[in-house]
Amino acid sequence: MDMYVFHVAGVEKLDYYQFPNESLLVRFSHVYRAPLLLCVLLTVVYSNGFAARNDREPDDTKVAEVLDRLVTSEYFSDSHFKEWKDGGVNGYPPLFIPQFDDQTYSQRIAQLNSKTQLKLVYNSHVKGFIRLYSVDKRRLTAKILGLTELYFPLFEEKLRQYRIPLELKYLAIVESALNPSAVSSANAKGLWQFIYGTGKMYGLESSPFVEDRFDPEQATVAACRHMRDLYNIYGDWFLVLAAYNSGAGNVNKAIRRSGGARDYWRIWSNLPSETRGYVPAFIAVTYIMNYYREHNIRPLEPVYSYRDIGSVKVLDVVAFDQISETIGISVEDLQFLNPQFKLNLVPADARNTYSLRLPKKYLGEFARKEEKIYAKKSKQGLDGAALLARVREAKKEPEAGKQNTHVVRRGETLASIARSYRCYVSQLIQWNSLKDFRIYPGQKLRVFGAPASPVRVGNKASSMAYHKVRRGESLGLIAKKYGVSTSKLASWNNLGRKRTIYPGQKLKVYGVSSSSSSVSSAKATYHKVRRGESLGLIAKKYGVSTSKLVSWNNLGRKRTIYPGQKLKVYGASSSASSVSSAKAMYHKVRRGESLGLVAKKYGISISKLSAWNNLGRKRTIYPGQSLKLFPSTKIHKVRRGESLGLIAKKYGVTISKLASWNNLGRKRTIYPGQKLKIRTN
Repeated sequence: MDMYVFHVAGVEKLDYYQFPNESLLVRFSHVYRAPLLLCVLLTVVYSNGFAARNDREPDDTKVAEVLDRLVTSEYFSDSHFKEWKDGGVNGYPPLFIPQFDDQTYSQRIAQLNSKTQLKLVYNSHVKGFIRLYSVDKRRLTAKILGLTELYFPLFEEKLRQYRIPLELKYLAIVESALNPSAVSSANAKGLWQFIYGTGKMYGLESSPFVEDRFDPEQATVAACRHMRDLYNIYGDWFLVLAAYNSGAGNVNKAIRRSGGARDYWRIWSNLPSETRGYVPAFIAVTYIMNYYREHNIRPLEPVYSYRDIGSVKVLDVVAFDQISETIGISVEDLQFLNPQFKLNLVPADARNTYSLRLPKKYLGEFARKEEKIYAKKSKQGLDGAALLARVREAKKEPEAGKQNTHVVRRGETLASIARSYRCYVSQLIQWNSLKDFRIYPGQKLRVFGAPASPVRVGNKASSMAYHKVRRGESLGLIAKKYGVSTSKLASWNNLGRKRTIYPGQKLKVYGVSSSSSSVSSAKATYHKVRRGESLGLIAKKYGVSTSKLVSWNNLGRKRTIYPGQKLKVYGASSSASSVSSAKAMYHKVRRGESLGLVAKKYGISISKLSAWNNLGRKRTIYPGQSLKLFPSTKIHKVRRGESLGLIAKKYGVTISKLASWNNLGRKRTIYPGQKLKIRTN
């Protein structure tokens, strides 16, 4: 293509500009207040050096796809934004697109880094995303900048509430470009792009009428809770971003493959390809949101900002067109401000009220004409009310007292659970707002109008136990062992006509003796997984087998656990429980100390010290690390007139041991009020 190069004499540094249509590029030495144009040299050069990039870097493809989808999004149509003003920013000509050298980008990001907890860096990956937002998609960036006026005050309020760095508000730009009705190819939805399962875990419900993931306020609260939970696991905000994007399992896998490193850039190569571009995109967005003026981008302001919006409580079913016709607000504006209502209908009643966002200028009008709005039934409102009534009738639940919870076990299907509880599969789906027929082991399902135990013997609920099939066992042998019929055993476990069983399979057996069901009746204790712990270490700590630990917690074949997870443990040995209930004391590792020296100091074995602190096979410790200790230790408070010899004699220990336990050094000086540790075993 033709590239026209203009050079202005008398300028020390060159900045680069590009016309928006990318057909003409200009290198222009620019001075913000250039006094005179001394000479202009025009040269025609044939070059592809600055051609628009068709060979996009793999790590920015996903973000580019998100931005491309917004071009056709109704939410990003020009009608929702104020008219574009022609004039440039900071004295730039309006059509010029500045770009800067690596040193300038690096210095600016370093300046941002000095003001935040996040470790912002500049590299080639970040540079690619800066170009994406500042050059390739600058028109959309201008709209996103305008939308920050609508959403950032809400984000900042919730981030402060959950003690999260305010810079993480920029994450919503990477996720959805601030489009609250955005839907990804993986069916993640909303400003914060929650998939169905994660959204449900944080209280975001989906129904035919309402999608909470599209609700800016509810989704923001859920995102803050999710990020805070991830930070409690990883202790690093960039790892939080990686886990938010790809899931904790992929980040844990990348950490393991990187030798236990807990730094985003050290595990970068082991992350999924999409996640590798996630943090660089976040850094680039953080940069653009702070330096958009330097890139000659003028925000396109939306019609409404956060300070222009209020909310009203809706008490009855109402359609958007009813509100529009009564108070004069357009249906499009109602959709823009309330994307969570999927059918342009607020499905409210006396028990379930909803908040509706309105421009503040309409709040008084709504309050004055509220009864008239409910009374005015449009065709859409009548159809919606009839549909809502049918859905509620289908979902009608028995009294709350008859609700039970069923925990899904391996091998169970919705059909088998429905048979056990004498209900329909469609009812199970409705009661639990399931998206499809898929369920997983450990999932909790609500069941109404059925007994807590699906099998009864006589008038009393029977006890249930599990039998693990061993090699050589047949269904007849197992039935005979428990004194039940083969047909009952097949029915309880949904074995079908062939009644096939295999070694390792767990069969439910009802009506067995209390000794057989000791595990199901025993009280569970909970173990919170710590960093570095494996399933084997936890099992050894509680004196149980790994397979039992897997079975009790429905961990599946991969047996994956993660820091912060709570594991159920039944029948833990008394020694294990005594250690967990004992009060721990802590030793801070000093330079030069080894595990052997610390163990010797407190009169305990290295293996115990390693087990108490989950040090694993390598038993690595480092200066500053706090080690938990559970020794039998007494504390003696030094009184006036006491010497080290008198105290040692009182407790039947040597002076040297007393000095060693308390790090008294060569002089062995003590003083009144000092607390000395005394080993008593």
